[in-house]
Amino acid sequence: MNFEGRIEKLIKLLSNKGLDAAILTNRSNIRYFTGMRFNITSFSILFVSEKGNIVFLVPTLDYKRVKKDCWIRDIRQFPEDNPNYLAPLKKVLSDNMACQIGVEFPAISIEGENLIKEVTNAILVNIDNDLLTLRSIKTKEEVELIRASAKIADEAMTKALESVKEGMREYEVSAIALNVMMNEGAEGPSFEPFVMSGENAWLPQRFSSKKELKRGEMILFDMGCILDGYCSDITRTFSLGGLSDEQKELFKIAREAQKSAVAAIKPGISGEDVDKVAREYIAQKGYGKHFPHLTGHGLGLSIHEMPILDKGFEVVLEPGMVVTVEPGIYVEGIGAARIEDMVLVTEDGFSLLTSAPRDLIDIGR
Repeated sequence: MNFEGRIEKLIKLLSNKGLDAAILTNRSNIRYFTGMRFNITSFSILFVSEKGNIVFLVPTLDYKRVKKDCWIRDIRQFPEDNPNYLAPLKKVLSDNMACQIGVEFPAISIEGENLIKEVTNAILVNIDNDLLTLRSIKTKEEVELIRASAKIADEAMTKALESVKEGMREYEVSAIALNVMMNEGAEGPSFEPFVMSGENAWLPQRFSSKKELKRGEMILFDMGCILDGYCSDITRTFSLGGLSDEQKELFKIAREAQKSAVAAIKPGISGEDVDKVAREYIAQKGYGKHFPHLTGHGLGLSIHEMPILDKGFEVVLEPGMVVTVEPGIYVEGIGAARIEDMVLVTEDGFSLLTSAPRDLIDIGR
């Protein structure tokens, strides 16, 4: 990965926005610019000035590893279990005069914000969306990692569903998928995987419970993994047999909406227009009020990033963007259906990155 080139783009962003520096703490952004992975309980701070000064602040326990593996030269440590853990940042701010500093508002702590203002009296500007936009177009190397992550998710989904039997609990199916993903070299799940069956599906209840799977229910399974930092995300709908014609029709509508939305993806179309394709089809079939969420979202180093496929999002799709397409229908007393695939925007259209069977999976055993 060309991390130096990414930093150059960040410096150009700072210059264009009239900012003197950026202070980043979001885990995905840290990894994007440094290449370094940290334990989920840990955190780090990346300082980049418009003049090109780069300082990477990491916990003492990670210092030697980061010093050995990271391309950045100025790496400093802080004791994460010490009340004065932000003291090294204070020194960095004192050495670098900055009047306007870009930060990620969703990620910065109140303590960090107060320290920056105390030391610099700077104006803080939110650059979170700018960074998401910067990350939205993937390089060939990133696409290959995402493709590999999707392949593991496909395998985990397939093997988990092959193991399903009546009487299994929702969390047991999730556990099988988790085991497959970890055995295939994933860092972990990209989010908490969840199986939702029967009432849990139409609520919806987005976690796996102790509920047993049984015939006559529509069952959704949403899961994904992280491979070398990059996320995958896939959903399939299945049953143990015994579905009514109305339940089967519900699935058919959700599937056709998803196929139509995927087929619409190409460079130049907006996220809003892709959403419109799926939403209008479901509405025409009489289930418009039962489609309560977005049609899709970007993914990469984060499970949810730009672009968004939903009403009000006019961002135009470009080659190299990776999105999910996942319209869903949730009807109380009947069931729920959703099919989710990962899609790469190409120069002349799209390419599907996930391939597990998409039709209604009937595990009648």
